[in-house]
Amino acid sequence: MSQPLVSVLMPVYNAGKDLAEAIQSILDQTYTNFEFIIVNDGSTDASRDVISNFNDSRIHLIDNEVNKGLIATLNLGIDACKGEYIVRMDADDISLPERIEHQIAFLEAHSHYGLVGCWFEDFGDQIQSKVVRYSDDDTYIRIRHLYQTHIAHPTAVWRASIIRAHQLKFDPAFVHGEDYEFWVRMSAYCKMSNVKEVLVRKRDHPHNVTNKYAQIMQDTCARVKQRQFSLMGINCSTDEVNLYSRFADGEWRFSPPQMDHLETLLESIFKANKHSKFIPVEAYNRYLAEKYYHLCYNNPDISKEGWKRFRKSSFSRLFKGKFQDNLKFRIKTLLR
Repeated sequence: MSQPLVSVLMPVYNAGKDLAEAIQSILDQTYTNFEFIIVNDGSTDASRDVISNFNDSRIHLIDNEVNKGLIATLNLGIDACKGEYIVRMDADDISLPERIEHQIAFLEAHSHYGLVGCWFEDFGDQIQSKVVRYSDDDTYIRIRHLYQTHIAHPTAVWRASIIRAHQLKFDPAFVHGEDYEFWVRMSAYCKMSNVKEVLVRKRDHPHNVTNKYAQIMQDTCARVKQRQFSLMGINCSTDEVNLYSRFADGEWRFSPPQMDHLETLLESIFKANKHSKFIPVEAYNRYLAEKYYHLCYNNPDISKEGWKRFRKSSFSRLFKGKFQDNLKFRIKTLLR
């Protein structure tokens, strides 16, 4: 079968130290029918010289005379892409040789999917390397997206026809959370997945956006979460979004008043989603019920009333728990 044209999109800003390795990892791909769009965003280091040292006809260099920032640079690059698929690549990461081949094979075989990431290795000089394994299930990704992104930006590949048909671009109103917002908006038109292989080595260092702009990112992501709940049919305050995120992220410690507030919030979310079907209802109901069961079981601040609290909630009819777990739960409550 012929290989469809793929566009690899790499924005570059003062990435000279790791840039050559990143570029070479794309040129060494087993998948060969691609154009490599590199947008040099007004770098003041040797980045442009590093790019110019590569002699490969697939590389198309775009120079921003001044630094325009990541979002403007990504949108400029998207306009230049001609491929059927767009592969995101960061200037300090490493794509393993079969990355493009395997992600494009997935999209070619699954026409209803328009966005796919992959597992990745998080590595760097100051951290212990670890493999991050995101789910491949579209419903679970949507559930996760209510409180955090579940497709890593440097691993993303998307179907260009979707963003062209719906004129999708990265939104400058969501700086340092633009990918999260983009995935949520794009998910209205397609399914999402992650290839269950480590295909990218994602470099972690103190200058990463996540490390440098943590508070801005947190505020931006809160707005993305609020937008999703609004689409579901419920208006959540920033405090409620944060409360839900703590719950969904697996925190165990909530005071009794916080538990009251959380239960009221979860009931409202449950009812809103049942009506709007923003997330597949049955899967999300079970997710909420199971999460709430384990919170009531593990929360030390309500240990005496955990079983009673769960049994009184509407979630008790959605998640029964195993007999042995329920027995331990009741005994634990009595012993406190």
